[in-house]
Amino acid sequence: MKNLLICFLLLTPFVVLAQDENPPLVKDFYKGVRSIPQSFELNDHVNVMQFNLDDHNFDVVAVDEQMQVLWKTNLQGYMISTRKFRDKILAVAATDFSNVKRNNNTFKAYIIDPATGKVLVEKVIFDGNPDYFTFPFVFTGDGNIFKFAVRQSAFTRRMHVAMPSLLALVSINSYEKEYNQTTDFDVIEFNDKLEPINKFKPVFNTGTFIGMDCNKAGDTFIAWYNEGSLDFVKYVEGQSTPSKPISASIALKKNATDSFGIDIVVQACATNNNALYYALSFKNQDKENEMGIGKLDFSNGKEEYVNEVFSKDHVKEIKKSYVTVNKKLHSPNLGPVSAIDVKGFYQKNGNVMVALTSTAYSSAMNGGTWVDEYNVLINCYDADLKFKFQQLIPTSYAVPERHLPIGFHIANNKLYVLSNDKEGMTTLYGTFATIDLTTGACDKIYWLSKKKISNSDAAASSSVLWFPGSFVIPYLDLRGFSGRKYDITLQKNSY
Repeated sequence: MKNLLICFLLLTPFVVLAQDENPPLVKDFYKGVRSIPQSFELNDHVNVMQFNLDDHNFDVVAVDEQMQVLWKTNLQGYMISTRKFRDKILAVAATDFSNVKRNNNTFKAYIIDPATGKVLVEKVIFDGNPDYFTFPFVFTGDGNIFKFAVRQSAFTRRMHVAMPSLLALVSINSYEKEYNQTTDFDVIEFNDKLEPINKFKPVFNTGTFIGMDCNKAGDTFIAWYNEGSLDFVKYVEGQSTPSKPISASIALKKNATDSFGIDIVVQACATNNNALYYALSFKNQDKENEMGIGKLDFSNGKEEYVNEVFSKDHVKEIKKSYVTVNKKLHSPNLGPVSAIDVKGFYQKNGNVMVALTSTAYSSAMNGGTWVDEYNVLINCYDADLKFKFQQLIPTSYAVPERHLPIGFHIANNKLYVLSNDKEGMTTLYGTFATIDLTTGACDKIYWLSKKKISNSDAAASSSVLWFPGSFVIPYLDLRGFSGRKYDITLQKNSY
């Protein structure tokens, strides 16, 4: 018995290593899906995933921690969003979609039983003007409300000579003014029978729409850009008249491009129903790249603001102060300083985090575009924007025609970050990092196994299924230079 125990103890590290190197997989979980899947946590043991199969059909799928499908429901439409709503599942879809004209202006919603996947209610919730591009928004707060907003632009849905693509929207084009102009705006609130219980039309002007959000109480916040000024208003739940506008204190150029809205985050404060955060990256008056985060309080009109100026000297200091955790990963590289931008904004347990990356674009031999995204820089603050720490994740990648997502998760006083890192010319690793929220130190960072997964497959980091003690990553088959269909493989890891 003693000898057996000694053998077991000696073999245990190798068993653990083998488990880490051979994580459970579900190959070909889905094939040929139309877009990167979405997911959300239904409870500790079940996550819900959504897959656009084509332009007219999507699946909603319940998956447990063993990667087993509990139920699958096929629905008509092109999925916009799927969320928890009260004790059920809400799915919202456009009834038609195309690469050129994008979503149409008729939207349908479904209420789904989370235990069986059965559709309980199905209704068209909005039928707009078919001639113009519209932008839908779905808000559920903490799961107790359902608000649907549709902003109509002046950009027509007819065929254009220089139609904006996913990447072209980032840069100025001849249709930009029409694309960002607002010609109609609707906000409608529904109950769990998909009956409208409140609706209003937000006041809009010639300014550029920046973004909107709703808090858990149902209050609606909307941001506009007006000739150098960022202006924010609040619509209290049930009211159609906006509050007095609050303008951000930052100084922006009056000729800032209308695509500026792509570079800003507008997010309701999770701990104060009167407050709103915004985050952006912009060229300041000294022509240096500045990241700014503001917190606006609509109860008193006050603003808190923090910033970070990314001068070349400051970037050198960030690189110099980086503490190497895993020598297999690359040295710090933030990329072009002038291109550092807000990648994500995340709130949890009183922590406010902003993620920054720098992106460069280059032309490929076949006429396509390569996307090069550099290291992830994470700043953490408390709810009042008092600085807590800064941490760098030295991952980077280069892939054709796509931006790859970054995923965040908080549990056990740790921030877990999932990103993609390219090694050599072909291997793209899902990369897992753990950051201590008390000290800001990166405890560990490592590449996840690619065994039995194609070297070119990318981790859909923002679509990860999180469970207590484990997480499941959907890997995307990126083969095909400009294709927009993905085969999905699931991989289970522990943390």
